[in-house]
Amino acid sequence: MTENSFELFRYELKVPREAICYMSWTIDAYDGVGFLVTDDPSGMISIFCPNCFKGEMGRILDAFRREGIDIK
Repeated sequence: MTENSFELFRYELKVPREAICYMSWTIDAYDGVGFLVTDDPSGMISIFCPNCFKGEMGRILDAFRREGIDIK
């Protein structure tokens, strides 16, 4: 891996409030892929992941969308 593979990438998203806990626990279950921080309890979140896992995080976000979570 390249030196910058471990720099963090940040997704800034708006999701339904009731989905925050579920998303956080799910992302946490993927050890080392990333973590979720609630920026505002109304549904603004940040998801951080190492650059080397951006593709995996994108697939996780797509899976949330397929489950019906409205991610903006």
